[in-house]
Order: sequence, then structure tokens, then C-alpha cells
Amino acid sequence: MKKFLPLAFFILSFTGFVACQVGWQTLFAETTKKDARFSKYEQMFLKGQFESIEGKRIDVSKLKSPVVIYNFWASWCNPCVEEIPSLMSLKKKFKDNEVQVLAFNTDEDEQLKNIQKIKKKLNLTDEFTIIPDKNTKIAESFNISAIPVTIIFSHGKVVHFSNGPMDFTSAEIIENMKKWIKD
Repeated sequence: MKKFLPLAFFILSFTGFVACQVGWQTLFAETTKKDARFSKYEQMFLKGQFESIEGKRIDVSKLKSPVVIYNFWASWCNPCVEEIPSLMSLKKKFKDNEVQVLAFNTDEDEQLKNIQKIKKKLNLTDEFTIIPDKNTKIAESFNISAIPVTIIFSHGKVVHFSNGPMDFTSAEIIENMKKWIKD
């Protein structure tokens, strides 16, 4: 048994070393991939020019608030609609010169009619700007294939990305918002 102890130790050490190397490379590759995607989002953010459902032109580079939230949703998407009240609540906690929300609606059929139904159902007034994403061109430019998706920018940099519903009233998000406003 003592004869095999050095061999067993070597095999275990070597296996651990290889596992650490593979794990490190995987972690590093994922970080690089995320950075590249976020870099693209940041470049697109600076060039963002949209039109709201009211016909108002929005030039993102001219928004005064340090935090801008992009939220991609549709009226037929239950998780999307379910997260809107928490997004409304978040927006009410901050002034327009602190946080702006751009809600990109990706409905394809009867888009404006569906948006108005949701606004009425949720008593959504002017908490945030709704932008009809006709033919989902904006969502596609962000490579978004499933919704809801939220991208939070602080001073033009991506600070949060969520693929799926969010609780915008969580203590963590509220604290982060305060931090992102000041950064």
C-alpha cells in the first residue's frame, strides 16, 4: 500500500491542477465574452435615438440622468407584464435627473393598441418612456431573442444585465441604483 501512496498523490495532484486550469480558462473566456457584448451595448447606447409612442424623439446621449434602464418587453409576455409594477415603483423612488427608463415594446400585431391596454390595466402614466420596437429591430440589434431583458447603464457603461424577470424593488437593486447614480 505504501508503494502506491506517492503515485496516488501524484495522480490526485495532477488531476486537481488540470481541473483548476480548465476552470480558470472557462472563467476567463466567459468574462471576455461578456465584456465584448457589453462593449457593443455601450457603443449602441451612445448612438441611441428612438421615438416614443407619443411621437417624442429621444436622443439617449442627451439624457441628463446618470442611470438609464433599457427594458425589453411585450404585452403577451406574462413575466414582462408582471415585472412592470416593480419597475414603476423603482422609477417613483428616483427623480428623472437620476434614473430614466426606456421600455422597448416588441409586440408585432396591434402594437399601439396592446401598449394602451397594458398602460390602462397597470395605471401606467408617465413613469417611463415606452418605445414601440417595430419589427423588433432594436431588440435584434441587441441580440435579444427572449424577453424580458433589462440592461442598466450608469454613465453609459453597462452595470447590470438581466435575462428574465426582475424585482426592481429589491433592497439590492435600490442600493445599487443609489451607488450607480453617484458613480
